[in-house]
Amino acid sequence: MTVWLLLVVVVATLLYYYVWRRYRYWRDRGIAELDPSFPLGDMKGVGTTRGFNDMLDEAYGRVRGKSAAVGVYFLISPILIVADLDLAKQILVKDFHLFHDRGQYVNERDDPLSGHLFSIGGERWRYLRNKLSPTFTSGKIKSMFTTIHEIGDELLASFDKYIDCGDPIDIKLLCQCFTCDVIGSCAFGLQCNSLKNEGSKLLEIGDKVFRVSPMRMLYLMAVGIFPRLSRALRLSALPGDVSAFFRPLVQSTVEHRERNAVERPDFLNLLIQLKNKGTVEDETTEELQKLTLDEVAAQAFVFFFAGFETSSTTLSFTLFELANNTDIQERVRAEVLEKLQLHDGKITYDALKEMTYLDQVINETLRLYTPVPQLFRVTNESYHLPSLNVTLEKGTMVLIPVHSYHHDPALFPEPYRFDPDRFTADAMKARHSHAFLPFGDGPRNCIGMRFGLLEVKFGLVQVLNKLRLTVNERTALPLRMSKRSGFPEAEGGIWLNASRL
Repeated sequence: MTVWLLLVVVVATLLYYYVWRRYRYWRDRGIAELDPSFPLGDMKGVGTTRGFNDMLDEAYGRVRGKSAAVGVYFLISPILIVADLDLAKQILVKDFHLFHDRGQYVNERDDPLSGHLFSIGGERWRYLRNKLSPTFTSGKIKSMFTTIHEIGDELLASFDKYIDCGDPIDIKLLCQCFTCDVIGSCAFGLQCNSLKNEGSKLLEIGDKVFRVSPMRMLYLMAVGIFPRLSRALRLSALPGDVSAFFRPLVQSTVEHRERNAVERPDFLNLLIQLKNKGTVEDETTEELQKLTLDEVAAQAFVFFFAGFETSSTTLSFTLFELANNTDIQERVRAEVLEKLQLHDGKITYDALKEMTYLDQVINETLRLYTPVPQLFRVTNESYHLPSLNVTLEKGTMVLIPVHSYHHDPALFPEPYRFDPDRFTADAMKARHSHAFLPFGDGPRNCIGMRFGLLEVKFGLVQVLNKLRLTVNERTALPLRMSKRSGFPEAEGGIWLNASRL
Protein backbone atom coordinates (compact mmCIF):
# COMPACT_ATOMS: atom_id res chain seq x y z
CA MET A 1 0.00 0.00 0.00
CA THR A 2 2.87 2.34 0.86
CA VAL A 3 4.58 1.56 -2.47
CA TRP A 4 1.41 2.31 -4.43
CA LEU A 5 0.87 5.54 -2.51
CA LEU A 6 4.46 6.57 -3.16
CA LEU A 7 4.05 5.76 -6.85
CA VAL A 8 0.90 7.91 -7.07
CA VAL A 9 2.70 10.81 -5.36
CA VAL A 10 5.66 10.51 -7.75
CA VAL A 11 3.41 10.38 -10.84
CA ALA A 12 1.32 13.32 -9.59
CA THR A 13 4.49 15.32 -8.88
CA LEU A 14 5.92 14.59 -12.33
CA LEU A 15 2.58 15.49 -13.96
CA TYR A 16 2.41 18.74 -11.99
CA TYR A 17 5.99 19.59 -12.97
CA TYR A 18 5.29 18.80 -16.65
CA VAL A 19 2.18 21.01 -16.70
CA TRP A 20 3.98 23.78 -14.78
CA ARG A 21 6.85 23.73 -17.29
CA ARG A 22 4.40 23.56 -20.18
CA TYR A 23 2.57 26.67 -18.98
CA ARG A 24 5.89 28.55 -18.84
CA TYR A 25 6.68 27.72 -22.48
CA TRP A 26 6.27 31.26 -23.86
CA ARG A 27 7.48 33.04 -20.72
CA ASP A 28 10.74 31.06 -20.83
CA ARG A 29 11.23 32.31 -24.40
CA GLY A 30 10.64 35.93 -23.48
CA ILE A 31 7.22 36.18 -25.14
CA ALA A 32 4.25 37.75 -23.36
CA GLU A 33 1.40 35.37 -22.57
CA LEU A 34 -2.03 35.24 -20.97
CA ASP A 35 -2.74 33.48 -17.68
CA PRO A 36 -3.29 29.76 -18.36
CA SER A 37 -4.74 27.35 -15.83
CA PHE A 38 -4.97 23.56 -15.89
CA PRO A 39 -6.59 21.79 -17.69
CA LEU A 40 -8.02 24.23 -20.26
CA GLY A 41 -5.10 26.62 -20.54
CA ASP A 42 -6.49 29.93 -21.82
CA MET A 43 -9.70 28.27 -23.05
CA LYS A 44 -11.50 28.62 -19.70
CA GLY A 45 -15.03 29.91 -20.28
CA VAL A 46 -14.78 29.71 -24.08
CA GLY A 47 -18.09 28.57 -25.49
CA THR A 48 -20.01 29.55 -22.35
CA THR A 49 -19.19 32.93 -20.77
CA ARG A 50 -16.98 34.19 -23.58
CA GLY A 51 -16.34 33.44 -27.23
CA PHE A 52 -13.17 32.17 -28.84
CA ASN A 53 -12.72 35.54 -30.54
CA ASP A 54 -13.01 37.27 -27.15
CA MET A 55 -10.04 35.30 -25.88
CA LEU A 56 -7.99 36.11 -28.98
CA ASP A 57 -8.97 39.79 -28.81
CA GLU A 58 -7.72 39.88 -25.21
CA ALA A 59 -4.40 38.34 -26.23
CA TYR A 60 -4.03 40.62 -29.25
CA GLY A 61 -4.95 43.72 -27.22
CA ARG A 62 -2.35 42.90 -24.57
CA VAL A 63 0.60 43.33 -26.98
CA ARG A 64 -0.85 45.43 -29.84
CA GLY A 65 1.74 47.99 -30.89
CA LYS A 66 4.24 46.61 -28.35
CA SER A 67 5.22 43.15 -29.59
CA ALA A 68 4.90 41.09 -32.76
CA ALA A 69 3.27 38.14 -30.99
CA VAL A 70 1.73 36.82 -27.78
CA GLY A 71 1.51 33.28 -26.45
CA VAL A 72 -1.62 31.38 -25.39
CA TYR A 73 -2.41 27.76 -24.51
CA PHE A 74 -5.12 25.50 -25.94
CA LEU A 75 -5.38 22.87 -23.19
CA ILE A 76 -1.63 22.36 -22.63
CA SER A 77 -0.54 23.13 -26.19
CA PRO A 78 1.34 26.45 -26.71
CA ILE A 79 0.00 28.58 -29.58
CA LEU A 80 1.63 31.76 -30.92
CA ILE A 81 -0.79 34.60 -31.76
CA VAL A 82 0.57 36.90 -34.47
CA ALA A 83 -0.06 40.55 -33.51
CA ASP A 84 2.04 42.18 -36.24
CA LEU A 85 0.73 42.54 -39.80
CA ASP A 86 4.19 42.35 -41.37
CA LEU A 87 4.79 39.05 -39.58
CA ALA A 88 1.38 37.79 -40.73
CA LYS A 89 2.36 38.60 -44.31
CA GLN A 90 5.71 36.88 -43.82
CA ILE A 91 4.03 33.68 -42.64
CA LEU A 92 1.17 33.60 -45.17
CA VAL A 93 3.08 34.70 -48.27
CA LYS A 94 6.84 35.22 -48.18
CA ASP A 95 7.72 32.19 -46.04
CA PHE A 96 4.71 30.08 -46.98
CA HIS A 97 6.99 27.12 -47.81
CA LEU A 98 7.78 26.94 -44.09
CA PHE A 99 4.11 27.29 -43.01
CA HIS A 100 2.15 25.35 -45.63
CA ASP A 101 0.09 23.23 -43.19
CA ARG A 102 -2.90 24.20 -41.04
CA GLY A 103 -2.36 21.55 -38.37
CA GLN A 104 -5.89 20.17 -38.74
CA TYR A 105 -6.65 16.61 -37.64
CA VAL A 106 -6.95 14.21 -40.58
CA ASN A 107 -7.72 10.48 -40.40
CA GLU A 108 -8.49 9.26 -43.92
CA ARG A 109 -8.44 5.59 -42.91
CA ASP A 110 -11.37 5.82 -40.52
CA ASP A 111 -12.86 9.13 -41.65
CA PRO A 112 -12.26 9.58 -45.42
CA LEU A 113 -14.17 12.87 -45.57
CA SER A 114 -11.51 14.47 -43.34
CA GLY A 115 -9.01 14.24 -46.23
CA HIS A 116 -10.21 17.42 -47.91
CA LEU A 117 -8.29 20.38 -49.27
CA PHE A 118 -8.87 22.60 -46.21
CA SER A 119 -7.30 20.16 -43.72
CA ILE A 120 -4.65 18.05 -45.41
CA GLY A 121 -1.03 19.18 -45.53
CA GLY A 122 2.31 18.69 -47.23
CA GLU A 123 2.60 17.22 -50.69
CA ARG A 124 -0.96 15.82 -50.51
CA TRP A 125 -2.25 19.37 -50.20
CA ARG A 126 -0.06 20.64 -53.02
CA TYR A 127 -1.18 17.80 -55.31
CA LEU A 128 -4.88 18.35 -54.60
CA ARG A 129 -4.66 22.15 -54.86
CA ASN A 130 -3.04 21.86 -58.28
CA LYS A 131 -5.70 19.38 -59.37
CA LEU A 132 -8.62 21.47 -58.13
CA SER A 133 -7.49 25.00 -59.05
CA PRO A 134 -8.69 24.72 -62.70
CA THR A 135 -12.21 23.93 -61.43
CA PHE A 136 -12.48 27.45 -59.94
CA THR A 137 -11.50 29.54 -62.96
CA SER A 138 -13.75 32.42 -64.02
CA GLY A 139 -14.94 30.42 -67.00
CA LYS A 140 -15.97 27.41 -64.89
CA ILE A 141 -17.73 29.62 -62.33
CA LYS A 142 -19.50 31.58 -65.07
CA SER A 143 -20.88 28.31 -66.47
CA MET A 144 -22.66 27.74 -63.13
CA PHE A 145 -24.30 31.17 -63.18
CA THR A 146 -27.48 29.91 -64.87
CA THR A 147 -28.04 27.51 -61.99
CA ILE A 148 -27.59 30.30 -59.43
CA HIS A 149 -30.02 32.45 -61.39
CA GLU A 150 -32.77 29.78 -61.30
CA ILE A 151 -32.49 29.43 -57.52
CA GLY A 152 -32.46 33.22 -57.15
CA ASP A 153 -36.01 33.27 -58.50
CA GLU A 154 -37.01 30.84 -55.74
CA LEU A 155 -35.33 33.08 -53.16
CA LEU A 156 -37.45 36.01 -54.25
CA ALA A 157 -40.61 33.89 -54.21
CA SER A 158 -39.83 32.82 -50.63
CA PHE A 159 -40.30 36.41 -49.45
CA ASP A 160 -43.86 36.57 -50.84
CA LYS A 161 -45.62 34.62 -48.11
CA TYR A 162 -44.00 36.73 -45.38
CA ILE A 163 -44.90 39.96 -47.16
CA ASP A 164 -48.50 38.85 -47.73
CA CYS A 165 -48.94 37.79 -44.10
CA GLY A 166 -46.92 40.64 -42.63
CA ASP A 167 -44.76 38.15 -40.72
CA PRO A 168 -41.11 38.80 -39.77
CA ILE A 169 -38.47 36.88 -41.71
CA ASP A 170 -35.77 34.73 -40.09
CA ILE A 171 -33.21 36.01 -42.56
CA LYS A 172 -30.39 33.63 -41.54
CA LEU A 173 -32.60 30.58 -42.17
CA LEU A 174 -33.73 31.98 -45.51
CA CYS A 175 -30.13 32.69 -46.55
CA GLN A 176 -29.06 29.21 -45.44
CA CYS A 177 -31.82 27.69 -47.55
CA PHE A 178 -30.72 29.76 -50.55
CA THR A 179 -27.01 28.92 -50.28
CA CYS A 180 -27.81 25.26 -49.54
CA ASP A 181 -29.88 25.06 -52.74
CA VAL A 182 -27.22 26.88 -54.77
CA ILE A 183 -24.31 24.76 -53.55
CA GLY A 184 -26.37 21.56 -53.64
CA SER A 185 -27.17 22.20 -57.28
CA CYS A 186 -23.79 23.60 -58.34
CA ALA A 187 -21.88 20.93 -56.43
CA PHE A 188 -23.98 17.83 -57.11
CA GLY A 189 -26.90 18.72 -59.33
CA LEU A 190 -29.21 17.99 -56.40
CA GLN A 191 -32.60 19.62 -56.01
CA CYS A 192 -32.45 20.27 -52.26
CA ASN A 193 -35.67 22.37 -52.27
CA SER A 194 -34.64 24.00 -48.99
CA LEU A 195 -36.32 27.28 -49.96
CA LYS A 196 -39.59 25.60 -50.85
CA ASN A 197 -39.64 23.39 -47.75
CA GLU A 198 -37.90 25.81 -45.35
CA GLY A 199 -35.26 23.20 -44.69
CA SER A 200 -33.68 19.99 -45.97
CA LYS A 201 -31.62 17.03 -44.83
CA LEU A 202 -28.44 18.77 -46.00
CA LEU A 203 -29.25 21.73 -43.76
CA GLU A 204 -29.68 19.39 -40.80
CA ILE A 205 -26.31 17.79 -41.53
CA GLY A 206 -24.77 21.26 -41.88
CA ASP A 207 -25.92 22.11 -38.38
CA LYS A 208 -24.09 19.06 -37.04
CA VAL A 209 -20.87 20.24 -38.70
CA PHE A 210 -21.00 23.90 -37.69
CA ARG A 211 -23.06 24.12 -34.49
CA VAL A 212 -20.25 22.86 -32.30
CA SER A 213 -20.89 22.44 -28.56
CA PRO A 214 -18.16 23.37 -26.04
CA MET A 215 -17.50 19.65 -25.45
CA ARG A 216 -17.18 19.04 -29.19
CA MET A 217 -14.79 21.98 -29.42
CA LEU A 218 -12.59 20.48 -26.70
CA TYR A 219 -12.70 17.11 -28.49
CA LEU A 220 -11.53 18.70 -31.76
CA MET A 221 -8.72 20.49 -29.92
CA ALA A 222 -7.65 17.28 -28.21
CA VAL A 223 -7.47 15.23 -31.43
CA GLY A 224 -5.59 18.11 -33.07
CA ILE A 225 -3.06 18.30 -30.24
CA PHE A 226 -2.57 14.52 -30.10
CA PRO A 227 -3.07 13.42 -33.74
CA ARG A 228 -0.96 10.24 -33.61
CA LEU A 229 -2.71 8.94 -30.51
CA SER A 230 -6.10 9.93 -31.97
CA ARG A 231 -5.40 8.04 -35.20
CA ALA A 232 -4.18 5.04 -33.22
CA LEU A 233 -7.50 5.13 -31.32
CA ARG A 234 -9.29 5.47 -34.71
CA LEU A 235 -11.00 8.70 -33.68
CA SER A 236 -12.83 10.63 -36.38
CA ALA A 237 -12.77 14.35 -37.12
CA LEU A 238 -16.43 14.47 -38.15
CA PRO A 239 -19.57 13.18 -36.44
CA GLY A 240 -20.37 9.65 -37.64
CA ASP A 241 -23.82 10.50 -38.99
CA VAL A 242 -22.30 13.22 -41.22
CA SER A 243 -20.05 10.69 -42.98
CA ALA A 244 -22.84 8.11 -43.03
CA PHE A 245 -25.04 10.56 -44.92
CA PHE A 246 -22.55 12.27 -47.19
CA ARG A 247 -20.32 9.48 -48.55
CA PRO A 248 -23.21 7.34 -49.92
CA LEU A 249 -24.79 10.51 -51.36
CA VAL A 250 -21.70 11.33 -53.40
CA GLN A 251 -21.06 7.70 -54.36
CA SER A 252 -24.58 7.10 -55.64
CA THR A 253 -24.61 10.40 -57.57
CA VAL A 254 -21.26 9.63 -59.22
CA GLU A 255 -22.37 6.09 -60.14
CA HIS A 256 -25.66 7.39 -61.60
CA ARG A 257 -23.86 9.96 -63.74
CA GLU A 258 -21.26 7.52 -65.00
CA ARG A 259 -23.84 4.82 -65.72
CA ASN A 260 -26.13 7.17 -67.63
CA ALA A 261 -23.46 9.43 -69.17
CA VAL A 262 -24.95 12.47 -67.40
CA GLU A 263 -22.98 15.72 -67.63
CA ARG A 264 -23.87 18.99 -65.90
CA PRO A 265 -21.99 22.30 -65.54
CA ASP A 266 -21.25 21.74 -61.85
CA PHE A 267 -18.44 21.03 -59.44
CA LEU A 268 -19.11 17.30 -59.17
CA ASN A 269 -18.80 16.91 -62.94
CA LEU A 270 -15.33 18.44 -62.72
CA LEU A 271 -14.41 16.10 -59.86
CA ILE A 272 -15.59 13.11 -61.91
CA GLN A 273 -13.25 14.25 -64.69
CA LEU A 274 -10.40 14.32 -62.16
CA LYS A 275 -11.41 10.83 -61.05
CA ASN A 276 -11.52 9.39 -64.56
CA LYS A 277 -8.94 11.46 -66.46
CA GLY A 278 -6.82 13.14 -63.79
CA THR A 279 -7.46 16.59 -65.27
CA VAL A 280 -10.23 19.03 -66.19
CA GLU A 281 -8.14 20.57 -68.96
CA ASP A 282 -7.80 19.42 -72.57
CA GLU A 283 -4.45 17.72 -72.19
CA THR A 284 -3.04 14.24 -72.47
CA THR A 285 -4.20 12.04 -69.60
CA GLU A 286 -1.40 9.47 -69.71
CA GLU A 287 0.60 9.16 -66.49
CA LEU A 288 -1.71 11.61 -64.70
CA GLN A 289 -2.66 10.64 -61.16
CA LYS A 290 -6.43 10.41 -60.68
CA LEU A 291 -8.64 11.10 -57.69
CA THR A 292 -10.17 8.19 -55.81
CA LEU A 293 -13.89 8.13 -55.07
CA ASP A 294 -13.17 8.93 -51.40
CA GLU A 295 -11.07 11.92 -52.46
CA VAL A 296 -13.93 13.07 -54.68
CA ALA A 297 -16.35 12.76 -51.74
CA ALA A 298 -14.02 14.67 -49.40
CA GLN A 299 -13.61 17.61 -51.82
CA ALA A 300 -17.34 17.69 -52.54
CA PHE A 301 -17.96 17.70 -48.79
CA VAL A 302 -15.73 20.69 -48.05
CA PHE A 303 -16.99 22.62 -51.07
CA PHE A 304 -20.57 22.19 -49.93
CA PHE A 305 -20.23 22.85 -46.21
CA ALA A 306 -17.61 25.60 -46.38
CA GLY A 307 -19.50 27.34 -49.15
CA PHE A 308 -22.99 27.14 -47.75
CA GLU A 309 -22.26 28.36 -44.20
CA THR A 310 -19.79 31.16 -44.98
CA SER A 311 -21.95 32.51 -47.80
CA SER A 312 -25.19 32.40 -45.80
CA THR A 313 -23.47 34.17 -42.89
CA THR A 314 -22.21 36.95 -45.15
CA LEU A 315 -25.51 37.29 -47.02
CA SER A 316 -27.67 37.43 -43.88
CA PHE A 317 -25.50 40.00 -42.07
CA THR A 318 -25.28 42.16 -45.20
CA LEU A 319 -29.07 42.19 -45.49
CA PHE A 320 -29.30 43.07 -41.79
CA GLU A 321 -26.90 46.00 -42.10
CA LEU A 322 -28.72 47.30 -45.17
CA ALA A 323 -32.04 47.06 -43.31
CA ASN A 324 -30.48 48.83 -40.32
CA ASN A 325 -28.88 51.58 -42.47
CA THR A 326 -31.54 52.74 -44.89
CA ASP A 327 -29.32 55.41 -46.48
CA ILE A 328 -26.77 52.76 -47.45
CA GLN A 329 -29.55 50.46 -48.65
CA GLU A 330 -30.88 53.18 -50.96
CA ARG A 331 -27.41 53.95 -52.27
CA VAL A 332 -26.81 50.26 -53.08
CA ARG A 333 -30.22 49.97 -54.70
CA ALA A 334 -29.56 53.01 -56.89
CA GLU A 335 -26.35 51.37 -58.16
CA VAL A 336 -28.10 48.03 -58.70
CA LEU A 337 -30.93 49.56 -60.72
CA GLU A 338 -28.52 51.71 -62.75
CA LYS A 339 -26.30 48.76 -63.72
CA LEU A 340 -29.22 46.46 -64.47
CA GLN A 341 -30.67 49.08 -66.77
CA LEU A 342 -27.46 48.87 -68.82
CA HIS A 343 -28.07 45.11 -69.20
CA ASP A 344 -31.74 45.13 -70.28
CA GLY A 345 -32.92 44.85 -66.69
CA LYS A 346 -31.35 41.39 -66.32
CA ILE A 347 -29.03 40.19 -63.57
CA THR A 348 -26.07 39.03 -65.63
CA TYR A 349 -22.57 37.95 -64.71
CA ASP A 350 -21.16 41.13 -66.28
CA ALA A 351 -23.71 43.39 -64.58
CA LEU A 352 -22.67 42.06 -61.17
CA LYS A 353 -19.00 42.76 -61.91
CA GLU A 354 -19.84 46.45 -62.47
CA MET A 355 -21.45 46.97 -59.03
CA THR A 356 -18.46 48.38 -57.18
CA TYR A 357 -20.29 50.00 -54.25
CA LEU A 358 -21.98 46.66 -53.60
CA ASP A 359 -18.48 45.17 -53.41
CA GLN A 360 -17.64 47.73 -50.72
CA VAL A 361 -20.76 46.79 -48.75
CA ILE A 362 -19.89 43.08 -48.89
CA ASN A 363 -16.29 43.76 -47.84
CA GLU A 364 -17.48 45.81 -44.85
CA THR A 365 -19.74 42.93 -43.83
CA LEU A 366 -16.83 40.50 -44.15
CA ARG A 367 -14.78 42.80 -41.93
CA LEU A 368 -17.43 43.28 -39.26
CA TYR A 369 -18.76 39.68 -39.31
CA THR A 370 -15.76 37.66 -40.49
CA PRO A 371 -16.93 34.13 -41.43
CA VAL A 372 -13.46 32.61 -40.93
CA PRO A 373 -12.12 34.64 -38.00
CA GLN A 374 -8.75 32.86 -37.54
CA LEU A 375 -6.06 31.38 -39.78
CA PHE A 376 -3.99 28.49 -38.44
CA ARG A 377 -0.50 27.55 -39.63
CA VAL A 378 2.13 25.10 -38.37
CA THR A 379 5.89 25.42 -38.74
CA ASN A 380 7.19 22.51 -40.79
CA GLU A 381 10.76 23.25 -39.65
CA SER A 382 12.35 25.49 -37.04
CA TYR A 383 11.79 29.18 -37.77
CA HIS A 384 13.65 32.16 -36.33
CA LEU A 385 11.77 35.38 -35.50
CA PRO A 386 14.35 38.21 -35.34
CA SER A 387 11.82 40.73 -33.99
CA LEU A 388 11.26 38.49 -30.94
CA ASN A 389 14.72 36.90 -30.87
CA VAL A 390 13.12 33.47 -30.62
CA THR A 391 13.21 30.33 -32.73
CA LEU A 392 9.93 28.46 -33.14
CA GLU A 393 10.32 24.70 -32.91
CA LYS A 394 9.12 22.51 -35.75
CA GLY A 395 5.43 21.74 -35.28
CA THR A 396 4.60 24.96 -33.41
CA MET A 397 1.04 26.16 -34.04
CA VAL A 398 0.76 29.78 -35.19
CA LEU A 399 -2.58 31.60 -35.25
CA ILE A 400 -3.38 34.77 -37.20
CA PRO A 401 -6.32 36.49 -35.42
CA VAL A 402 -8.16 37.93 -38.42
CA HIS A 403 -11.16 38.97 -36.31
CA SER A 404 -8.84 41.01 -34.06
CA TYR A 405 -7.26 42.78 -37.04
CA HIS A 406 -10.70 43.56 -38.46
CA HIS A 407 -11.81 45.15 -35.16
CA ASP A 408 -8.61 47.03 -34.33
CA PRO A 409 -9.46 50.76 -34.00
CA ALA A 410 -5.95 51.64 -35.14
CA LEU A 411 -6.68 49.94 -38.47
CA PHE A 412 -10.42 50.61 -38.72
CA PRO A 413 -11.55 53.66 -36.64
CA GLU A 414 -14.87 53.07 -34.87
CA PRO A 415 -14.57 49.38 -35.77
CA TYR A 416 -18.14 48.41 -34.80
CA ARG A 417 -19.71 51.01 -37.09
CA PHE A 418 -20.85 49.77 -40.52
CA ASP A 419 -19.12 51.97 -43.09
CA PRO A 420 -18.62 50.67 -46.67
CA ASP A 421 -16.48 53.71 -47.50
CA ARG A 422 -13.63 51.97 -45.67
CA PHE A 423 -13.27 49.99 -48.90
CA THR A 424 -12.93 52.70 -51.51
CA ALA A 425 -9.82 52.26 -53.66
CA ASP A 426 -8.00 55.09 -51.86
CA ALA A 427 -8.91 53.80 -48.38
CA MET A 428 -7.66 50.29 -49.18
CA LYS A 429 -4.44 51.64 -50.66
CA ALA A 430 -3.77 53.61 -47.46
CA ARG A 431 -4.03 50.50 -45.23
CA HIS A 432 -1.62 47.64 -44.69
CA SER A 433 -2.17 44.89 -47.26
CA HIS A 434 -2.88 42.37 -44.47
CA ALA A 435 -5.26 44.43 -42.34
CA PHE A 436 -8.18 42.77 -44.20
CA LEU A 437 -8.01 38.98 -44.63
CA PRO A 438 -11.50 37.49 -45.04
CA PHE A 439 -10.20 34.82 -47.44
CA GLY A 440 -6.69 34.42 -46.09
CA ASP A 441 -3.73 35.12 -48.36
CA GLY A 442 -0.88 33.37 -50.08
CA PRO A 443 -0.96 29.98 -51.84
CA ARG A 444 -3.36 28.59 -49.24
CA ASN A 445 -6.02 31.29 -49.56
CA CYS A 446 -9.68 30.35 -50.11
CA ILE A 447 -9.92 28.50 -53.42
CA GLY A 448 -13.68 29.12 -53.67
CA MET A 449 -13.53 32.88 -53.01
CA ARG A 450 -14.87 33.99 -56.40
CA PHE A 451 -17.75 31.52 -56.35
CA GLY A 452 -18.75 32.54 -52.81
CA LEU A 453 -18.69 36.25 -53.65
CA LEU A 454 -20.72 35.66 -56.81
CA GLU A 455 -23.34 33.73 -54.85
CA VAL A 456 -23.64 36.45 -52.19
CA LYS A 457 -23.64 39.28 -54.69
CA PHE A 458 -26.36 37.66 -56.78
CA GLY A 459 -28.57 37.03 -53.74
CA LEU A 460 -28.25 40.67 -52.66
CA VAL A 461 -29.09 42.03 -56.10
CA GLN A 462 -32.06 39.71 -56.47
CA VAL A 463 -33.52 41.02 -53.20
CA LEU A 464 -32.63 44.72 -53.49
CA ASN A 465 -33.90 44.86 -57.05
CA LYS A 466 -37.45 44.08 -55.89
CA LEU A 467 -37.74 44.56 -52.13
CA ARG A 468 -37.15 47.11 -49.37
CA LEU A 469 -35.98 45.79 -46.00
CA THR A 470 -36.35 47.05 -42.44
CA VAL A 471 -35.38 45.55 -39.07
CA ASN A 472 -38.21 43.82 -37.21
CA GLU A 473 -38.65 44.61 -33.51
CA ARG A 474 -38.05 40.93 -32.73
CA THR A 475 -34.35 41.52 -33.47
CA ALA A 476 -32.44 42.46 -30.30
CA LEU A 477 -30.44 45.62 -30.98
CA PRO A 478 -27.56 46.07 -30.79
CA LEU A 479 -26.77 42.55 -31.97
CA ARG A 480 -25.13 40.29 -29.41
CA MET A 481 -22.86 37.62 -30.87
CA SER A 482 -23.19 34.04 -29.67
CA LYS A 483 -20.38 32.79 -27.43
CA ARG A 484 -20.98 29.19 -28.48
CA SER A 485 -20.61 29.48 -32.23
CA GLY A 486 -17.35 29.43 -34.16
CA PHE A 487 -19.08 31.50 -36.85
CA PRO A 488 -20.67 34.94 -36.41
CA GLU A 489 -24.17 34.27 -35.12
CA ALA A 490 -26.60 36.71 -33.51
CA GLU A 491 -28.27 35.71 -30.25
CA GLY A 492 -32.01 35.46 -30.84
CA GLY A 493 -31.56 35.53 -34.61
CA ILE A 494 -31.97 38.29 -37.18
CA TRP A 495 -35.56 39.15 -38.06
CA LEU A 496 -36.40 41.50 -40.91
CA ASN A 497 -39.48 42.95 -42.57
CA ALA A 498 -39.76 43.13 -46.36
CA SER A 499 -42.02 45.15 -48.65
CA ARG A 500 -42.23 45.29 -52.43
CA LEU A 501 -40.83 48.34 -54.19
